[in-house]
Amino acid sequence: MLLRLFPTLGLLAALASGPAAARDVPALPALPHAVSSLGAVECDGYLYVYGGHAGKTHTYSTKDVIGTFHRLKLDGGAKWEELPGGPILQGMNLAAHGGKVYRVGGMRPRNEPGQPSDNVSVVDAARYDPKVGKWEPLPPLPAGRSSHDLVVVGDKLVVVGGWQSRGRGAAPVWHDTAAVLDLSAKEPAWRDVPQPFQRRALTAAVVGTKVYVLCGLDAKADAHNRVDVFDAASEKWTTGPDVPGGRIGFSPAATVIDGQLVVNTSEGNLFRLTADGKEWEKVGTSGTKRIVHRLVPRGKGVLLVGGAVPALKENATDLEFIPLAPNRQSGGGQ
Repeated sequence: MLLRLFPTLGLLAALASGPAAARDVPALPALPHAVSSLGAVECDGYLYVYGGHAGKTHTYSTKDVIGTFHRLKLDGGAKWEELPGGPILQGMNLAAHGGKVYRVGGMRPRNEPGQPSDNVSVVDAARYDPKVGKWEPLPPLPAGRSSHDLVVVGDKLVVVGGWQSRGRGAAPVWHDTAAVLDLSAKEPAWRDVPQPFQRRALTAAVVGTKVYVLCGLDAKADAHNRVDVFDAASEKWTTGPDVPGGRIGFSPAATVIDGQLVVNTSEGNLFRLTADGKEWEKVGTSGTKRIVHRLVPRGKGVLLVGGAVPALKENATDLEFIPLAPNRQSGGGQ
């Protein structure tokens, strides 16, 4: 019952940070499932969501992870449209390019409910074409990967972070390379690019040719606020300013609004990276504090999609809209 209050809480938060903006954005229907660790992306005016963890926290089975696929029209959509699903997966994301939706990797439990967890990271990659309503396979990853993120830079898919879960009794392998697939190539093939970190449960977003990789957990389960920046043009790495906050490194969510990076952390704060890339400014606060959720742009604000709400020990179903404060350069920031 508490989860059904979230749209109201989200509206109150939106009113507090921008009442006019909040009133201008119609409410959207709740997700078809209460899920965390899902994939989500906006493509040609639709919000697409795939898979995720629909069970109790830290419970994994073929029932707790789903492989459903839906979309919702963001302008006036009143009902989710069910699309052809696929394998049960969590710990992956979706990306959009050329009017098509991509998914790469993810974690799939092999055990039935009530049995010991047996989780494996998959190599699968696929592309969904809304015009024909079907998935088509892409070249598989060089190795299984989950708890990573997926972005598009130009014509390239870029996979960053993550680990390879190898099933019950086997230690995971932490990835120290990013994986790149050139979609414009005559015969696309994945290639590895050195990565100066080993982290999972992170988030990533693209500004220009730069992939910003934010936060995450290391092999010691330590959370990081660190920001690593991969320039896809030069294939060189640099660093950006740490994301503000305390222990907020586990599974935040990021997106890009008007060419600027925006992140939502487990403390509920929304920060935007300044245009010069040197500092963060607080631009909003969410009504619910979430982890392992997704952030999707909508107008001058963002939608929080799914995720776990630690305070309630439940997954969220609502799409919470948060209008963002104007840039400080325009005289209205914080």
